[in-house]
Amino acid sequence: IVGVMLESFINEGKQSIGAAGVLKYGTSLTDACIDWNETEELFIYLDEAVADTAAD
Repeated sequence: IVGVMLESFINEGKQSIGAAGVLKYGTSLTDACIDWNETEELFIYLDEAVADTAAD
């Protein structure tokens, strides 16, 4: 594996820019993202998979 790219942010999903004060904290304005907990789980899974492969 050379690299990993994930669209990740604090909260999942994406929101449109609306009226002032209506934005949800921690949610992307640009691209739909996975949330931080899922990001952490994916990297743990990837770490375990790489370790298993390296052990062979």
